[in-house]
Amino acid sequence: MNDVLKRRFLKVGLRVPEILMPAPEVDLSKFAVIACDQHSAEPAYWAETERIVGEAPSALRLMLPEAYLAEKERYEPKISEAMRQYLDAGILTSVGEGFVYVRREVAPGVLRRGLVAAIDLESYDYKPGNHNRIRATEATVKERLPERIKIRSGAPIELPHVLVLLDDERNHLSGLLEEKCATLPKLYDFDLMQGGGHIDGTLIEDEELLTDVADVLEELAAKCEDNFLMAVGDGNHSLAAAKECWEARKSELMESNFISTEMLTEDPLRYALVELISVYDEGLSFHPIHRLIMHVDPEDQARMVDELGLDRQDLDLQKLQPALDAWMGEYRKTHPAVELEYIHGREECLALGDAPDCYPIVFDKFERGSFFKTVLTNGTFVRKSFSLGEAREKRYYLESRRIR
Repeated sequence: MNDVLKRRFLKVGLRVPEILMPAPEVDLSKFAVIACDQHSAEPAYWAETERIVGEAPSALRLMLPEAYLAEKERYEPKISEAMRQYLDAGILTSVGEGFVYVRREVAPGVLRRGLVAAIDLESYDYKPGNHNRIRATEATVKERLPERIKIRSGAPIELPHVLVLLDDERNHLSGLLEEKCATLPKLYDFDLMQGGGHIDGTLIEDEELLTDVADVLEELAAKCEDNFLMAVGDGNHSLAAAKECWEARKSELMESNFISTEMLTEDPLRYALVELISVYDEGLSFHPIHRLIMHVDPEDQARMVDELGLDRQDLDLQKLQPALDAWMGEYRKTHPAVELEYIHGREECLALGDAPDCYPIVFDKFERGSFFKTVLTNGTFVRKSFSLGEAREKRYYLESRRIR
């Protein structure tokens, strides 16, 4: 790829990566597994995944499901070793430099369209109030980073489950790719395991088409407010860990007497592989995450409703959560058993709220049109504001990239 095109992508916060894919003989339906942070309380899901995979090459061996965190000492040392074995044995091979245009069937006849690309971690920050091109959407819990940093620090490759949302109201990027890619050969085309739906991907490597992609991204960047073009939708903590690894690597490079701009630009740890999706894509569903207050005395519930304004129909979670945290803190002084749970299903939350010492707080919908504006106004969303799709719709590990 020519240097002019590289610089154009870098200005909008992206890099065209060299993509690794499983070799042609690898069964992709066994290789691709869902993001590590899904089904963390469902050991049966991961047991079934183990059964499906068996001894076949699989991304299951290249990551740590959060369901296994209690046994991390058993699994962690094997991850980097398996990555190296897959590289040495040719199980993972380069398909060249390019983006991957992904079409994922998330419901019958409903496609979610995305672009696998590498984001520039110099253009990303997870701290609230920054003015970078790429920003976090939720507050980062630093206690959740060390485990992710530890795995990435020893890994020769990365496999992404991060979804980054693009402020593309008219879906110009996916519209361009849908039109141009119709005649290009597929990189992969298969059914995902465990109800994940169908997925196909096309390698975007032609410089003329990449130039068209750069044109669209530059047009979107010119229109965005406060330089804010992309927001992290899923995988905030994984991307924050990648940022920390890059900052550590950059510090090492800066201490060298032989550091150059090219070394900083070309270091693979400076980038992180993600899937880029328009926040307005019809296949991207937003679900509000409901609240369930547990172990609150029934006699205190009326006062709680009045103090927090819970009888309103237009509850604003961004204002409610800080007030709820403060109320919980006070109430816990005399009722230490009180808990706040986050429930994804509306009906499930209402059913759980039928218990006399529980109170459900449900939200009707999540307005995607206000997504970027909320981050611009507040810095981040309050924790557990929304979920991108159901668990089965989350990203499956498939593409990968060398990071050292």
